[in-house]
Amino acid sequence: MDQRLHPFDVLVSAPESLVSRAMQAVYAHSFESALRDLEQAESLGCDADICSAARWSCFMLVGDFEAAWQESDSIAQRGSRGECELWDGKPFEGQRVYIRCLHGYGDAIQFLRYADPLRQLASSVAVQVHPEMVAVARRIRGIDTVVTWCNDLPREAWDQQIEASELPRAFRTSLATIPRDIPYVHVAESAIASSRRHLGTSSKPRVGLLWASSNWDPTRCMRLTDLQPLLHSKDIELYSFQRGPERSELLQLDSASRVHDTALHSPGIIDTAADLMNMDLLITVDTMAAHLAGALGRPVWTLLPYEADWRWMLCRSDSPWYPTMRLFRQKTPGDWAPVVAEVAACLNQGGAFARRGRRGS
Repeated sequence: MDQRLHPFDVLVSAPESLVSRAMQAVYAHSFESALRDLEQAESLGCDADICSAARWSCFMLVGDFEAAWQESDSIAQRGSRGECELWDGKPFEGQRVYIRCLHGYGDAIQFLRYADPLRQLASSVAVQVHPEMVAVARRIRGIDTVVTWCNDLPREAWDQQIEASELPRAFRTSLATIPRDIPYVHVAESAIASSRRHLGTSSKPRVGLLWASSNWDPTRCMRLTDLQPLLHSKDIELYSFQRGPERSELLQLDSASRVHDTALHSPGIIDTAADLMNMDLLITVDTMAAHLAGALGRPVWTLLPYEADWRWMLCRSDSPWYPTMRLFRQKTPGDWAPVVAEVAACLNQGGAFARRGRRGS
């Protein structure tokens, strides 16, 4: 079992240590054991909200969304509200609804799929996003107004507010009812054409690469050299979508490894979206770009750490959130080599690319 700290390992009392053990049991796929530990922890006096939050993670990981929402309901009934819990639980019909995206870029992209079904109920939908996300949000159906944290809407301009990650619960989402109107992020044809000019022509399949996520969770990251089995392929054209300090790893490649750097001409997220429209496939660790490719309906292979986030669930090689996504999972914590080997083998198989979806050559 991985020895890294779990979110609940900072808790030191005996009942609360059961919560930590329960979460470890979940990632070991011992779901019933985890629930027993959580029941015992709560009976021994562990904070009920902590136990509910842990059960919420358990249920989401195994796809029992309704059970997770019941835990959320219990927390709300006890009067607990985190700083990112904004929804008052009331219906949206006829209301001016304000969606606030207070988490990361990937969360915003994943959950703004609800803007369109929300708009079918509400009289208007406004969205507050990170400044870097404004151009993307403006290309999502159902959104009437887009603002950033720097120009917040006045209180009299909205009737209800909700944080983006609360939307699945508000719609009582199940695996069968996740909004799958893909793509729900759209890119102007002029931007796609401009991207194609920057990328240049290619007779080979274009494959994007992204090997490092943010420092928030280092277990999601690998080194570019870990992708070595892919770098010398003569059958594909490789394009780096990496940003941040890890982009410098491109300079360490040997001359036989040819990887085009899209950061040279694509400064914004909407520019990245245009580049993705010209890719046959994106291979990435758990990043914003994985969500963006999925929301665009582009083929994307997402490489996951052993303890993957709840949204990727357990054991699945597909994602109910993104029909064009395939998941590759670590079997051993920290060991990317078998994952990359599996990806390389899949690339060598016929039919790996949806070439008919790529714009131009």
